[in-house]
Amino acid sequence: MNKIGIIGMGNMGEAILKALLKDGTKKISVLCAETKPARVSFIVKTYGIKCLENPEEVVKKSDFVILAVKPQDSKIVLQSIAPLFNVKKILISIMAGITTSNILSIVGKTIKVVRIMPNICVKVGEGAMGVTSNKLVGIDDVEAVKTLFSSMGKTIELGEELMDAFTALGGSGPAFVLLFLEAMIDAGVKLGLPRDKSTVVSSQVVKGTIKMLETESLHPTLMREMITSPGGTTIAGLATMERGAFKGTVIRAIEETCKRAKELSL
Repeated sequence: MNKIGIIGMGNMGEAILKALLKDGTKKISVLCAETKPARVSFIVKTYGIKCLENPEEVVKKSDFVILAVKPQDSKIVLQSIAPLFNVKKILISIMAGITTSNILSIVGKTIKVVRIMPNICVKVGEGAMGVTSNKLVGIDDVEAVKTLFSSMGKTIELGEELMDAFTALGGSGPAFVLLFLEAMIDAGVKLGLPRDKSTVVSSQVVKGTIKMLETESLHPTLMREMITSPGGTTIAGLATMERGAFKGTVIRAIEETCKRAKELSL
C-alpha cells in the first residue's frame, strides 16, 4: 500500500486530504506536515491522522510526497527534504509558478517530479487539474498520480510550457465565472427579482447549462443556437453583449492572467 505525505496543510492541502479520505484512502496511509501548531491540532482532531511539524519525517515514510506549501516557502522546504528523496519516491508539487527545473535546481539531484495545478473546485470533487512531469516519471507513475487525484475532478496532461496557460484558464477561471454569475444575479435584482430568488435562478442556469453540454455532448455554439430564435429575446441580449465585446474581453482577461502567471514563475 502506497504511503502518501502532504506537506503544507493550508486550504488546498486540507482539500486534498479530505478528498483522499472520502475516496477510501486509509488514514494510516496518510501523513501530514504543517509548521503551525494550531493547524496541526486542527488537522489531527478533525481527520484523525498524524500531522507532524517536521516535513522530513513525512518524506521518509512516504512514496508520494505532495508539496502544498506557499511558493515563497518552497526553497527552504525543498532544501530540507532533498536528501531524503530517491529514484522511487515521487514529488508532487501543486505550487503555482514553481517549474520542474526550479525544483530540481533547488533539490540538487534528479528525482521524479509531477506538477499538478488544481483549482479551488477540487474541494467538491469537480476540479480541473493540469498535470505535467519530467522524463524520469514513467507512464505508470503518471497514471498512479492521476488515479490518486481522480476523486478531485478531471486531470489534463500538458507539456510544462502550457502550465501557465492552464493556470490562467483552469486556476483563475472560476473567478471569471463567478463574476459573470454575480452580474446575472444583479441583473435579476435590477429587474425586480428578490436577491435570493435571483441567486437560485442564475446559479441553476449555469449548473443546468454545463450539465446539458456534458450530457448531450454539445458544442457551446450549437447549444446557444438552440436557444436563440430569429428576432427573439435572446438575440437581443447577445447583440448587446457583443457590442460590449464580451468574448474579446474574456479572451483578453485570460491572456493577461497567463502573462501574469509567467511573470510570477521563478
